[in-house]
Amino acid sequence: MNQIILRIIYTNFWRHPFRSIGLVILTAVASATLLSSALFSESLDAGLEQLSSRMGADLLIVPYGSEAKDQPVLLQGELSHRTLPREILEFTRKTPGIKIATSQFYFSTLGSSCCDKKVNIIGFDSKTDFTIKPWIRKTYKKDFPIGSVIAGSDIQVDESGKIKFFDQEFTVVAHLERMGNKLDQAIFADVGTIEILQKAAKEKGLNFISEGEPSAILANLEKGADFEKISQTLHEKFDNIHVIPRKNLFDSVIATAGSFKIIVWVIAVFFLIVAIAAVSIAFSISANERKREFATLRVIGFTQKRLEHIVLGESLLATIIGTVVGAFISVFATLSFRVFIIDSLSVPFLLPSALTIFAIIIAAIIIPTLTGTGAAYRIAKQVGRLDVYSALKEET
Repeated sequence: MNQIILRIIYTNFWRHPFRSIGLVILTAVASATLLSSALFSESLDAGLEQLSSRMGADLLIVPYGSEAKDQPVLLQGELSHRTLPREILEFTRKTPGIKIATSQFYFSTLGSSCCDKKVNIIGFDSKTDFTIKPWIRKTYKKDFPIGSVIAGSDIQVDESGKIKFFDQEFTVVAHLERMGNKLDQAIFADVGTIEILQKAAKEKGLNFISEGEPSAILANLEKGADFEKISQTLHEKFDNIHVIPRKNLFDSVIATAGSFKIIVWVIAVFFLIVAIAAVSIAFSISANERKREFATLRVIGFTQKRLEHIVLGESLLATIIGTVVGAFISVFATLSFRVFIIDSLSVPFLLPSALTIFAIIIAAIIIPTLTGTGAAYRIAKQVGRLDVYSALKEET
């Protein structure tokens, strides 16, 4: 493709600005939706995988009717301020078939020095915990001194390394790995620190949870243990509790994530088809309007191949500009609204690795470019086979 053809392609692109810009916008939308769909799907898969690897409990016991019934805090950070009876932990530990059990405490506060919105606080017993502590050990391997907290990845802390709740300062000893859900905006603390938090809250006239009453019990079963029998034993002893098996913990999250993935891919395919159709129609109309131009080029010595290259080059220029712009907008929007997506959709959303994102960007540029140029290929062939005499005669 020599300089003359490139000049013709460039000139024709700007000679018809409405058509060219329209094609750029359509391919930008197609590229953006395709890239967003792929990023969304990969982020959901990465988030679910991260959740699965962090979920080490075989069953979860929560107060009946709490939000945790369908979206357990362990998965989505949706806190319930209802509590369980104080004695349920020891009873669970002594129940036949239970290997290990631990308690967690959930509450939230708007009064913090780090954030301008609600902060979830999750308390755990570091002596018995087997779900949160292994996650924390990824970034913090020391003991949990009283008065210290571990912050989620989205919690911002100033240079002092302190965070204030209810006018009480706490030392942030570590930040956790990103989870891709609301737990990234949570504070984690051992039960000793939770007692200080509760005391500070009471001094401010706030009472979140009764002392010693857990928000949830997590347990692992012995090999071969009968979940149904264990659940029945617990229900016979305690009213108003809900016992959730591990296999059910992810059901609603997986179902919601699957629905969103279907929707975004349907939208992406729709816009890709629209872009292909638009390119085909636009160049078909353009080729018909420019018969005399193409015939003149043939008369002055342009070969069929060179005419085909002009049509394909114009299509390639419009689609490349559109796909690059669309890819940039999609990446910027996804990164900017990541937290909003997590808050609004209540699904795990963890961005994949930089290499995966780069591969998705390249694919989102190449696929619409090839399909858009391919849509113009048939028109290019028709232009190459143009009957010069007939074309010039029609225009006279």
